[in-house]
Amino acid sequence: MKSLVVLVTALLFWMPLANAAMPVSWPDLKDPEAADFEDPFAALGIRELRSLGTVLRLRKQLEQPGLVGSARQEAEARLNNEEARLAAAGVQTDQLLSRRKEIGKKRVKAALSGNAGLAGEEITITGYVIPVEPADGGPVVSGYLVPEAGMCSHMPAPDPNQMIRYKLDTDYTAEAIYEPVELTGRLSLTMTRQEIMLLDGQVEMLAAFEMNVTDVRPLDGNTSLGNRFLRFFKGRQKPVSSFHQ
Repeated sequence: MKSLVVLVTALLFWMPLANAAMPVSWPDLKDPEAADFEDPFAALGIRELRSLGTVLRLRKQLEQPGLVGSARQEAEARLNNEEARLAAAGVQTDQLLSRRKEIGKKRVKAALSGNAGLAGEEITITGYVIPVEPADGGPVVSGYLVPEAGMCSHMPAPDPNQMIRYKLDTDYTAEAIYEPVELTGRLSLTMTRQEIMLLDGQVEMLAAFEMNVTDVRPLDGNTSLGNRFLRFFKGRQKPVSSFHQ
């Protein structure tokens, strides 16, 4: 009898844990396989990257038969100077430029691909909301969750696998754009594209995930950024067009 009581008690403690949502951080959303590649450009600074771009542009320019005389000499002199600067910094210019298309394709795949292991899972994740007002002026029941306040407005948009389009199954209403929250709900690996109006004008929102949100917990944080951006951004949004990877 005592053993039965112990077993039942253990089950009662275990069952809520089994049904609990999985805590997830933003790096967890990336496809680990797509993100696992050697990127020789990642170690370069802004100066080296700009210099590489200049070398590539000048080499293409010098391939044009119409470039003659002093213009060609000037281009050749600048090219030699840029190549010497990169060599002094230990940059393998030819090797890097020969791999730029290959690395570019891998970067795109790493940015688009979501972690398939999280598809269909009940998760909890924290971030900042961008509520989207529907075109008909009805209740705000959807929006986007991003890792940092200001993204898509005065900061670049995150990679698609670092943005979640959410749909609310609760009566939560955001007090301001970029309000810090913790969302709980079921995640799906569904790519969506939508244009919305933010302070900088029309912004394309490309998200690799959708989430049906069943619980929202506002977090303590400075929402003055959102209040400066307006309590809600207004404007007519285009309908969502979604596609599967």
